[in-house]
Amino acid sequence: MILRIRHLTTYSYNHPVVLEPHCLRLTPRADSYSSLLERQLNITPEPCSVSLSVENDGSMSHWVRFKGETSSLTVESKMTISLIPDKNPFYFLIYPPSCLKLPMAYPSELLAELRPFLMEDNIPPPVQEFAFEVLTEAGEETMNFLVMLAQRIKRDFVYEFRQLGAPHQAEDTLSSRRGSCRDFAILYMAVARAMGLAARFVSGYYFEENPDLPDLHAWVEVYIPAGGWRGIDPSLGLACYGHHIALASGASAETVAPIRGFFLKGHAKTLAAMQLVLEYKYSALASLA
Repeated sequence: MILRIRHLTTYSYNHPVVLEPHCLRLTPRADSYSSLLERQLNITPEPCSVSLSVENDGSMSHWVRFKGETSSLTVESKMTISLIPDKNPFYFLIYPPSCLKLPMAYPSELLAELRPFLMEDNIPPPVQEFAFEVLTEAGEETMNFLVMLAQRIKRDFVYEFRQLGAPHQAEDTLSSRRGSCRDFAILYMAVARAMGLAARFVSGYYFEENPDLPDLHAWVEVYIPAGGWRGIDPSLGLACYGHHIALASGASAETVAPIRGFFLKGHAKTLAAMQLVLEYKYSALASLA
């Protein structure tokens, strides 16, 4: 399957501003079921330099520098991806066997590496109670817990489309029983971390053949010993199986914004436009899926 993505973002300002270096995390992260065939990045005003960087999660980012003042910033990202959906997202090993049960006890050699993604100092009591409720339902089994947690959020919470704004706190989403994909991702991370699981926030795209409103999407990856980082989408209530295209991942949502930067002088007016256009076509690759 061949997927073409066009992502157009435009910012406008009340007065001319000086743009500080911006980080663009708009390049799909390499994985086992997709590969990048073509890539085009158009930026206005024209930057004085664009450099490529490898981030901590292995994703690629572009650091962009500007000269002079501008009243707007437009970033257009175009890409063509070959996509082979995974038939079985649960085909992996969990080792050692002690990790089949929760709370998770990672081998000592993993702890230092995973510490930024592990339990926060103060998990709110309602989130802890919710975690133990799902744990009991799952029979303390790791994979049952991960799947049931996603299904509970999908079943018992109301999804709301909210294009702008930071994610809500986990306890607020739990209380209101409603939220956007990034709100559900934050809640899922907090509940997973309450069980000792390393979890990280993922920003990217979810591909479906006839999207009602194409937009950026957010989900979660949980680290399974021997299985590695495995994607779970609480908004859809399922494991990621090849229709999720990750741009960036990190311990918090703030660190994985597709476009991140600051400006000097004046005040930001609004995000004038954010549009994601998905174009796709089937090819011979589709027969392999």
